[in-house]
Amino acid sequence: MKSSLYPRKLALAALLLAAVLFLSGCNLIVKDPAVDAKQVIITINGENVTKEEFVRNYNNTYERKMQEQQIYQQYGLPTQPIKPEQVMEETYTSTIKDKVLHQQAHTLGLDEMTQEETAQITKQAEDNFQNIKDQVKQYYFADTKLEGDALEEEIIKKAKELGYDLDTFKQSATEGKLHEKLHAYAGNDIKVTEEDIQAKFDEKVEKAKEDYASNPASFGTALTSGQTTYYTPAGYRAVRQILVKLSDEDQEAIKGLEAEIAPLKTALDTAIADITRLETVMKSEEELEETDQAFKTEQLAALSEDEAKQFLELLKKETLSDEEGQAFAALKTKLAPYAKLPEAQAAYDAKLEELTALQDKAFAAIQEKTDEIYAKVTAQDADFDALIKEYNEDLGQPDTGYPVHESTTSFVQAFKEGAMALKKAGDISQPIKTNYGYHILRYTTDYEEGPAKLEDVKETIEKEIFSAKQDEKYQELETKWLTEAEVTRYPERMKD
Repeated sequence: MKSSLYPRKLALAALLLAAVLFLSGCNLIVKDPAVDAKQVIITINGENVTKEEFVRNYNNTYERKMQEQQIYQQYGLPTQPIKPEQVMEETYTSTIKDKVLHQQAHTLGLDEMTQEETAQITKQAEDNFQNIKDQVKQYYFADTKLEGDALEEEIIKKAKELGYDLDTFKQSATEGKLHEKLHAYAGNDIKVTEEDIQAKFDEKVEKAKEDYASNPASFGTALTSGQTTYYTPAGYRAVRQILVKLSDEDQEAIKGLEAEIAPLKTALDTAIADITRLETVMKSEEELEETDQAFKTEQLAALSEDEAKQFLELLKKETLSDEEGQAFAALKTKLAPYAKLPEAQAAYDAKLEELTALQDKAFAAIQEKTDEIYAKVTAQDADFDALIKEYNEDLGQPDTGYPVHESTTSFVQAFKEGAMALKKAGDISQPIKTNYGYHILRYTTDYEEGPAKLEDVKETIEKEIFSAKQDEKYQELETKWLTEAEVTRYPERMKD
């Protein structure tokens, strides 16, 4: 994970001020900093944690909380004030836990790193530190005339002022590796039996069958995203395609016009909906809800009382004479929904005509190529798979094809309808238009309904069971080690 300079830069002054005020207790007595830093704040199984180390941990905890607050604020989420006493307690807890785990790692011989592990730690630390140096250079030395070693020296110096250096990253990477090895140690004696695997498999099959019964589309989503599937619902077929793409320029132009037509369609739909709503509330014999009454009053404000009565009478008639029709049309022109409709319809129709013309031109440009490919795929003894390799422009198509079902929502409607219209395996569709281009589909095969084969998913299940048992065992060991640890705190030394 890359380290970010920005939150630390923003929070540094605040967290240091909070730490100084809280940890000093606002005591103005002059102390020797070197001696004070060596005071023991916690003793853990005979190992001392000095004030210097504890304050560093406290600052890290405080900073993490400030970063969390900034993330919450970015997403508009409420934040709680950071309480120094809470930070203090969390620092005690995390410091004790880290020390106990490190001691156990040493006792078990896990802190002896192999050459490969040392290399991994070094690389991780160097990569993270380089990321920080790049950010420091960008923010503090963008206009500098320094270069080479002189610039590098100043960047490292500034990074250290901000609390970052290579040794800190090496320590963090080493701690991460120790925890990783402790976790691995927890799995040493774990066994996964055939009975465990069978029970978990049966459980997953039943759960998948239940889920897909209510939402069969989720099977296709799981399959295309590479998830392990344990049950196949009925009605799925595999479909492969040859896509002849529209040019990038035409696709972008079409998207642009579609973006322009969207608000016009919304305006048209709104006008139609307002007309429907007005006519519904006008005809209603029941007492209207407050919002509907307000809407009715607002819309009829343009009519006199007599005109409103006439409008209602004409609205309720099934047939109108020519004279009544003219009167009704005249009244409509005074009402906003009816007045807006012609303008909204005209604007939408004009843009739709423009879009249709562009689409026709775009498809005409690939028509000849599509016709040539279609002739080849429908020729006797045609090898569709070979023609896919030669002509298909859909680079993301799975080798097994796309799973399609009547409930599928992950494909454009024309693609799904074309795929499901094919009658039997081996059938090939006419070229189908979508905003991507022409799709020539082949119904490859049906997915067989029923549970997955145990041998196909056995390894996945075994790993999952092992991981769960390992996590459980690790938590047991961690709790045991912490419970058995001899810990003495000296909180008063944080305030003297």
